[in-house]
Formats: sequence, C-alpha cells, structure tokens
Amino acid sequence: MFEDPDRTPPRDALVQASPSLVVLEVDGRTASAFVATAEGHLVTSLHAVAGARSIGAVMADGVRSEVVQVVALDERRDLAVLRLPVPDMVPALALSPQRLPAEGESVYVLRAVAGPAPEVRALEVRAVQVLGDWLTLLELTRTLAEESSGGPVLDARGEVVGVATAALANGRSLGLVIPSRYVMPMLRSTATAPLSVLEAPRRRAGRVRNVPQHPLTVLEGASMGAVESIASTLGQAINVGAPAYNRGDVEGCYRLYARTAEQLIDERGDCPGAQRALRDGLLRCVELSDADDRAWALRDAFDGLLDVIQRWLASRPQAPSGRKPPPKQFLN
Repeated sequence: MFEDPDRTPPRDALVQASPSLVVLEVDGRTASAFVATAEGHLVTSLHAVAGARSIGAVMADGVRSEVVQVVALDERRDLAVLRLPVPDMVPALALSPQRLPAEGESVYVLRAVAGPAPEVRALEVRAVQVLGDWLTLLELTRTLAEESSGGPVLDARGEVVGVATAALANGRSLGLVIPSRYVMPMLRSTATAPLSVLEAPRRRAGRVRNVPQHPLTVLEGASMGAVESIASTLGQAINVGAPAYNRGDVEGCYRLYARTAEQLIDERGDCPGAQRALRDGLLRCVELSDADDRAWALRDAFDGLLDVIQRWLASRPQAPSGRKPPPKQFLN
C-alpha cells in the first residue's frame, strides 16, 4: 500500500525491506518493528513497548512468535532493541548511519501491517532539529499514526536512515525520525533482560505534564533581542539539565533549572511576562517535596515559555536575517 502516488518510492528497496518488518502486539495494541541483524535483534520505539507484560511478534509471512528478551533501551532517544527467540526467522534490514536527509527531501515511512506488503507514506522533512550533541532528529511535514512508531524510514535512495516515532510536543502531535546512527551501538550489545525492565520507562512516560499555555500577550513590550536571549538561555539549560536527569542526577537537573529561572527573573526586567511565568514555576516547586517533581515543574515552565516564544517569533512580519526560532523540545 502506497499512500502518495505522486511520488515514486524506491520500489526495489521496499520489496527488499518488506520481509524484515514485524507487527508487535503489545497488551492489546500494535506497533511497528523491524529485524536489523541475523541474530534477531528487533528495533522499535521504546514508548511503544514501555510497560509491556507480553509482546507478540507477527512476521510478514504470518508466522507468530513471543518476544521475551530485551537487549537495549535508550530512553533519551525513544529506542528499544528486543530479540526474537530464534535467529534468522526473517532477513535483516541493514541500517545506513552515514547520511541524514536534508530539509525538503522526501522520506518513506514503513508501517508494519498484517500481510506481506507494508503501508508506505511519502513525507518531506520539515526540519533537521539539533537538540544538543546528544540528539539530532528529523521533523516531518505530517503526523504519524501511533502504529507507525518503530517502523523503518527510507530515503529516496532506499537506504534505512532512521526509526519513525509518533511524538507529542506541547500538546501537538508530530512525526519524527530518530537517525539510524543511534541504533547501531545498541545492536552491538550482547546482554539480555526480561520484559520487566520495560516497567520503569512506562512509569516515567506516564508522568502528566502541566505545560502552561501562554497567550502571545505574555511577551507584550519585549524586544526581539530580549525574547531570543531568553529562549537561548532556556534551551541551554535544557540541553545540560535533561542529559543530567537521564543519567540519574535528578537533583542536579533541578538545581540547574532553578538557577536558570532565578537568573532570568533577576536579569530580564525588560520582559515581565517571562519573569511572572518563571516565578510561577518556582512557586510550584515550593509545594513539592520530591526533586523529580520539582525538576519537571520547572521543565514545564520552561517549555511553556519556549512554546509561546516560538509562536511569537512566527507571528513577526519578518525575522531578522540569519536568525531562526528556537528549536522545539521533543524527547528530553
């Protein structure tokens, strides 16, 4: 099944890739996956299998198998590698970690479905988002169905350039591609663990975000320079704090966020709306005793400001030459 007949997909590559796709049946829902090694390493999105008590794998030829082993997890990049119980059940789909499609290029998202032919969507890359040295990803022009998460993404040459992810950012649905180069180290792991290791990511993924939705008037009277400076400072704090949080230094992440909020409150008298938003975030922390909750309270405050800044900059008649809106925050 090919969704967009106006674009010519790499059909030989699709035919070659199709037998490697696997439908995952996870506690009553489905997700996509694909086999990436002869040893049966199965690549998918972590959020698609987080908390799974049982995982069934349905191959393109209809053969079913139970997945009981986890090889590697990457919570920061929403990746999981599982293992089929028997190697060489289906052919492996080679990854291409060298090249990343550029803005405006076409990619093809493969969604595993029952039967030999996958669903294929032709989409364009809206933007290449650099969220720090820990992650570069592709944002697509359209959203993806949740069942597409974990499927391979091909470029116009038929090379597998990444893993499809249906994501949310500030309440908006997004279609993302996590580049193949982040999967390669996970495939080299020889360790295995039971499905119970997927429970911790489920608990973290289940956290309810409380990101404020500010009107554009919150930035009323602020200059372009002041707004961009605030966005830059917030982005830098997140790019340091989020990896620290993911390493387990929750208290360090919270302290960094708190210092950043206090610094901006002291220095940005030219943007009182941003000061108020950050004070509200700090006041929320006073009522919270757990460092994890406090870190997320400030992260919510930061993301709310970044969201309104993004919208405020987009509403300007014309951005100054060479300046871009701050990057969206997706997976931190």
